[in-house]
Amino acid sequence: MNVRLLKSKMALVGVTQRNIAELLNKTDASISAKFSGKSPLYIDEAEKICEILKITSPHEMGAIFLQTPSQNGDNFVADATNIKEVSA
Repeated sequence: MNVRLLKSKMALVGVTQRNIAELLNKTDASISAKFSGKSPLYIDEAEKICEILKITSPHEMGAIFLQTPSQNGDNFVADATNIKEVSA
């Protein structure tokens, strides 16, 4: 997850991490763990965050949730390790 891009979008829309936690019925600590990569972010949670932040572009969704900056910060590389599908 590209947390820097996510937090930039949150600031642009005027949404805080606490707002995200409340709207997802999660604790602040749980969202912090998800944003830091210590806990998985599930697809349904990513979809809800997109709704909250009014993200509709598949490109923007992918840039935030499926890619992280490379070590040099110039390019993006695929990284879906912390997004897991919730089975029905």
